[in-house]
Amino acid sequence: MTKIVTSFIFLLSLFSQLLIKAQTPALDSLDHLIKTSKTDSLQLKYRISFAVRYAKIDFEKGLSLIGAIKKEALDKNFHALYADAVLNEGILYYDKGDYIKGIVLDEEAERLYNKLPEGPVKDWGLGASYNNIGASYSLLNDLDNAQVYYLKGIDIFEKIKDSNSLLVAYFNMSFIYIDIQEWNKAYEYLTKSISYGPGSRSSDQLLQSCSRAAAICFKIGKASEGKKLLKRIDTLFKNNPTLLSEIYYYNAYGEYYLYSKLPQKALEMQLLSFSKSKEFKDPYYIVDEAWEIGRIYLQLKNSEEGKKFLQLSIDTGKAYNYLPKIRFILNEWCRYYDNIGDYKKASSLKSYLLNFTDSLITLQNHNRILLYDARYQSEKKETLIRQLESEKKIQQLTIKQQQTFNYLLGGGAFTLLIISLLSYRNYKQKQRLQEQRISELEIEKQLTVTEAVLKGESQERTRLAKDLHDGLGGMLSGIKYSLNTMKGNLVMTKDNAQSFERSMDMLDSSIKEMRRVAHNMMPEALVKFGLDTALKDFCFDINKSGALQLTYQSFGLENAKIESSTSITIYRIVQELINNTLKHASASTAIVQVTKSDSHLSVTVEDNGKGFDTALLTQSKGIGWSNIQNRVEFLKGKLDVQSQPGKGTSVMMDFNNI
Repeated sequence: MTKIVTSFIFLLSLFSQLLIKAQTPALDSLDHLIKTSKTDSLQLKYRISFAVRYAKIDFEKGLSLIGAIKKEALDKNFHALYADAVLNEGILYYDKGDYIKGIVLDEEAERLYNKLPEGPVKDWGLGASYNNIGASYSLLNDLDNAQVYYLKGIDIFEKIKDSNSLLVAYFNMSFIYIDIQEWNKAYEYLTKSISYGPGSRSSDQLLQSCSRAAAICFKIGKASEGKKLLKRIDTLFKNNPTLLSEIYYYNAYGEYYLYSKLPQKALEMQLLSFSKSKEFKDPYYIVDEAWEIGRIYLQLKNSEEGKKFLQLSIDTGKAYNYLPKIRFILNEWCRYYDNIGDYKKASSLKSYLLNFTDSLITLQNHNRILLYDARYQSEKKETLIRQLESEKKIQQLTIKQQQTFNYLLGGGAFTLLIISLLSYRNYKQKQRLQEQRISELEIEKQLTVTEAVLKGESQERTRLAKDLHDGLGGMLSGIKYSLNTMKGNLVMTKDNAQSFERSMDMLDSSIKEMRRVAHNMMPEALVKFGLDTALKDFCFDINKSGALQLTYQSFGLENAKIESSTSITIYRIVQELINNTLKHASASTAIVQVTKSDSHLSVTVEDNGKGFDTALLTQSKGIGWSNIQNRVEFLKGKLDVQSQPGKGTSVMMDFNNI
């Protein structure tokens, strides 16, 4: 029977039996492939295969699946896949026996493939469309158009050198001539089909072409070539052939045994082929094999069985409109009655044959009318679809324009909102900067005042220290000298002498205390030798007094050059912290550590005293702690106090740009 080319999945040149259905996996396997496909296009290809296979079970469901695939392919602009879906929709109708609908869909597929870019997909699609149209015309008994389209398909397959497709296409061409018993022409096309076998992946199709060619060889006197082909099909038959290939195989051997004058053996082979045809459920092969069996029975003089099979062949052929083949069967029967001398029945059959020929012409005309009407309805439907699509595009364009306007309006509003927000943000930022600047100016003012106070304090301390040392100190020293002079000129009692000595001791103590106070107000070492020496002397004096065991450590400070006002401020901070330790901490030991690294200076003062709750510092109204904070802020430093009751106190300060 004629075969059609399909495009299941993405294997553009696979064929199957009858309709050349691709040897696809089972439906559950295809369903798995669909679910695991990584791309939309690959998923659609598997879905096409699934739909065509499912249509064998439920035609309407398969058709519905194809319709959904077409819509999705169109929506996603998968033009090649849309054409494939239309082509396979035509196959569904062909398989159902609606050849006119199949032609209309194949013609639509042809138009769709023509719109694709040049390439193998377009070429193969056109070739498949032409081949399938030819197959449908063949079964509509329009062999002229079938031949035209088969040849158009062959031209394309020759162009793209598709051996698989050519193997099938030439096989299809041979059937036009087989149906009209032009055996030599049929053999010519079968020979071409076989020549593409080595380049094809379908050994099963090659077996069918070789089998049919072998059967014809025994009809046209090419027995030696037929025997060679039988050996070839024997080899191919070992590769687990399909059911359809078995039909061809046994038919070929039936012709061989008939040629070899072994009609009984030929009958056995044709009966095997007939059995496979019924199992395959294709009426074309049932008609063909019933005819062959009827002829052999007549040759064996078993007219009852012969007539039964010939009648079966005619009835089945009429049911499926295989009219050219029925005409030859009727001719065969007429010759049989002529040969046995039953001229009355022969004449009756000849009259029926004439009427049958008229019926064939009428049927062909009827099919043409139906085809024209189907084309008209299809074009009308396409026109309506195009009109609806045009209206849809206009509607979409209107909606798009409205959306664009809305987007512009929304964008303008959004832009205005952004500008407003940015303006407000800019205003608030300027306001914050202004407030920050005011705060900085206030801090600078406060620091300036603090600096002035500290400088004034320092200057006043220096003046007072100088006045005490040079003024009061000098006066007390002069008094001491005068008293010592008077002591040598006066005669005193023992008691008076003791009182005088005590007064001199008190005067010495006053001079020392005055010098200590003057030194604390402005250490001489700080002015002459710098911060490191002044702190070292300060700690030494505290240690010497025995009031506190005070350790002093310095790193990187020995040769450091520090501004005088900064040195005085740091000295006063340390002095104030140690005084607080002496007054409030009840500590036995303390440490002063000063570290200088580049422009960074850190000062740490720790003691092992009774400690305190640091939260109390926020409530402190003491002048000493306030002075410490002011001096740290003046130097733009950081102050950190760590203390807990019973665990001592640690005060850490960091200064930059020192």
